Amino acid sequence: MKKLKTSMIVGLGIATLAGCFPKASEVIRSLPVENKEQILAKYNQAEIAEGQVLFTSNCAKCHKLKEPESRTPEQWNKTLKRMIPKAKLNDRDGQLVRAYLIVNAKES
Repeated sequence: MKKLKTSMIVGLGIATLAGCFPKASEVIRSLPVENKEQILAKYNQAEIAEGQVLFTSNCAKCHKLKEPESRTPEQWNKTLKRMIPKAKLNDRDGQLVRAYLIVNAKES
């Protein structure tokens, strides 16, 4: 009986902690890997510049910033699906950061 009670407490604790970790929204998780031309067709220069400001101001809070050209669009897409929720960016801001990084990413 004591083992069952302990197991239930541990399970409840794990479930509670799992709920505390941010998850990417469906919008962010479903974004396809786009190339520079596709991003430029969707976003104007002001939005790209806003993405740069958001990237600089939000991502540098927790760690040293990577240069946009240090990764390919595919690599940025994978990283951002994990990092956008941690930075607590809303979908629009996350998409602008992603647009800025992909436009300036190294070629695949």
